[in-house]
Amino acid sequence: MIVPRSASISLALLLAACATSTPDLKVEAPVAVDDVEIAETFVAQPETPIPNESLLPLLQAEFALRQRNFDQGLALLAEQAVLLEDPALARRALRLAEFVNDTDQAAMMAVRLVELDPDDGAAAAAASGWLSRAGRPVDAVYYAKLAFEHGHPVNVATNLGTYDALDEDSQVAIARAIRAIAAEWPENNQAAIAASLVARLEGDFRRAESFIVPVLERAPEDIRAVMLWTQLMLDQGVNDPFDLVATTVSRYPDNQELRLQYARLLGSEGNYPGARAQFVLLLERDPENAELLSTAALLDFELEYFDAALSKFQQVITLGETLDEAHYYVGRIEMANDRYPEAIAAFAAVGPSREFRNAKALAVQLLIDTAFSSDIKAFFDNQRRAYPNAAEQLFLLEADSLGDWSGESLKAYDRGLIAFPHSFSLLYGRAMVHESEGQLGEMENDLRSILAQDPNHTATLNALGYTLTNHTQRYEEAADLIERALALSPGDPAIIDSLGWVYYKLGQYSESEALLREAHNAFPDPEVAAHLGEVLWVQGRQFEARDVWRDGLSRVPDHPIILETVKRLGAELP
Repeated sequence: MIVPRSASISLALLLAACATSTPDLKVEAPVAVDDVEIAETFVAQPETPIPNESLLPLLQAEFALRQRNFDQGLALLAEQAVLLEDPALARRALRLAEFVNDTDQAAMMAVRLVELDPDDGAAAAAASGWLSRAGRPVDAVYYAKLAFEHGHPVNVATNLGTYDALDEDSQVAIARAIRAIAAEWPENNQAAIAASLVARLEGDFRRAESFIVPVLERAPEDIRAVMLWTQLMLDQGVNDPFDLVATTVSRYPDNQELRLQYARLLGSEGNYPGARAQFVLLLERDPENAELLSTAALLDFELEYFDAALSKFQQVITLGETLDEAHYYVGRIEMANDRYPEAIAAFAAVGPSREFRNAKALAVQLLIDTAFSSDIKAFFDNQRRAYPNAAEQLFLLEADSLGDWSGESLKAYDRGLIAFPHSFSLLYGRAMVHESEGQLGEMENDLRSILAQDPNHTATLNALGYTLTNHTQRYEEAADLIERALALSPGDPAIIDSLGWVYYKLGQYSESEALLREAHNAFPDPEVAAHLGEVLWVQGRQFEARDVWRDGLSRVPDHPIILETVKRLGAELP
């Protein structure tokens, strides 16, 4: 049976934000301005004399740019743009900053250009956009108003992306500025939408509606307005929140983007059948759109229309898009249909990606059920040839998959460490296998190899200290290692548990109990419960100890460490 992956579907169906292109050499506002450019021709200006002290840095900037050393060229131009009263120089520095996507320099140069040429509305728009991207929304809204005043309206709503994270004064300033813009330009849809969003963020849904209604009257097909209205209806829990968007989609059937947003909203609200129906219509008009096919395939998979999902994922593969995700889901479907060779081949085709590790693990699961250790080793050899940049991760997966064959896991780690002799992950993994096989000296050697490279490797300090606590009487040394780990990662419940346990071994019962209670409260793991119960038991507090153990067993019945502790102490759990 295939387990649905709602998280994948929900992620794929979230409403997409408006995309913006990489800045080029035109002065633009990439975040807050729609289709704004500074004209390539300017009113003739009197030639600005260049001070002698600026000649050399400007020449150096020119040489740097000819050599394509854009960072140095930008630094020199920006420095001179601040010093000289020359709009043309500031404009050139801004274009270069946009070209290299240097947010801070672009924001600074745009602001400088407005200072030098206050009537340049496109410069104000650029300043608003770059300041917004730079995380300065209050300043960005100020320049947005200047842009409006000079006939360059901007998408001021982009400054609300971090609204909830702002302090109260900043929120008030932004809200006031946006409402002022909407009041002064009541026919501007972008301003009205921004004001509606502000009201929604403030929880004033009626006021939000009052801003959006005129937009819908002027532009009933405006996607942002339709989707914002729908969100307001969802916020208020009305009986049919999708009424307007459904009606608008029916009225404008050729508007693919509107239908796509409707489908995504249905999916994000858990209405997968409704979303699927919309994707059917979308694909009728655009059958080779890989993005639509991929999302529709995920919906089919979620709703267990596996044959339809398989067909769509195979189309995506044919189109050469989102290959890793498509191969992964093909493998999942083939696996569910007991077509193991096809499933293994699909999982093998998944390259380094979000699905990579799970795909290889599922392939190995099938190989373990149907093949031998030699087949697993051959599979991973082929995978490392196919994906050499993921070789280290593949050695780890191979070692983990060979755990059921005596000695094979260690051999896989050995092969991996020949290729990656300094790999912390491989050394740590091999150390854990050594511990499970009682090879404590070899385990300690591997962990100390890590510490030789990084004396502050927290996980290794804790692992070595905990191992020494459990398997030796080197308690003082163990405590020192764990205390170092806790100093590096204060509050980590696993390390707190380790320290409480070694203090118990040292006979420091009160300190041990306090630490173990802290760890248990933060992370009520059965192993922590076993430790805390033992500390309570040896102090004569048997009733409390039994309660802690019972709680641990209620979370994981028959947990071996709790049962071993109870048996060793001669305790009974009636």
